[in-house]
Amino acid sequence: MSRDHILSSLRTSRASSTQWLVGEASRAPRDIPPHVLPPAERLADQFSAELRSLSGTVYRVADDAGAVAQIGVILAEKGASQVIAWDIGQIGLGELAQLLAERGITIARADIRGDGRKARLQVLESTTVGISGVEAGIAESGSLLLRHGRGRPRTASLLAPYHIAVIRSGQLVRGLGEALAQARARHGSDIFSDTSNLTLITGPSRTADIEMTLSLGIHGPQEIHVVLIG
Repeated sequence: MSRDHILSSLRTSRASSTQWLVGEASRAPRDIPPHVLPPAERLADQFSAELRSLSGTVYRVADDAGAVAQIGVILAEKGASQVIAWDIGQIGLGELAQLLAERGITIARADIRGDGRKARLQVLESTTVGISGVEAGIAESGSLLLRHGRGRPRTASLLAPYHIAVIRSGQLVRGLGEALAQARARHGSDIFSDTSNLTLITGPSRTADIEMTLSLGIHGPQEIHVVLIG
């Protein structure tokens, strides 16, 4: 069958079905299901449910003190003596520095650029926990949006097997489009002006082989612990 004949058949089929398709589209409901766009006050519930369905762990705490206490529990469970972390000011928990100091937990230097890159990575390899803040949390998928840059190293969320992310309820949005719009409003239209990338994290790192055997932590953290404040 020639190309022209195939295209002609497709045009004829489209012309004959257009009116029916338009009619079906006009009768389709326009209301968005509540589980897709829940009320703003339920974004934390949706975000938590979506992340937990992806093997992530969410801790809902009332305030900064609760967040620091919960981080302390996680660090103790993981036996952390060193962490890879964003600058404390970028995380936004002033008392976190005191907690780390009291526990004797050091913050590893996360700069791996330059000639010493290989040696620095070898030093960081034994670090079990990374701690970061986030740019936004996406409720419809349970995803975290991280914007990297000075004081916000990528290694904090990518290298260690256990990632602790701190987020406030006011940082939750419904979808990716809203998260990016919010980032542009905060940092300007060129959101990459002082950073090389944005990272989207949707649950722990996962992969599957040809037999569909799921494995966690192959290409990144095997556990993600989100401390949600408010």
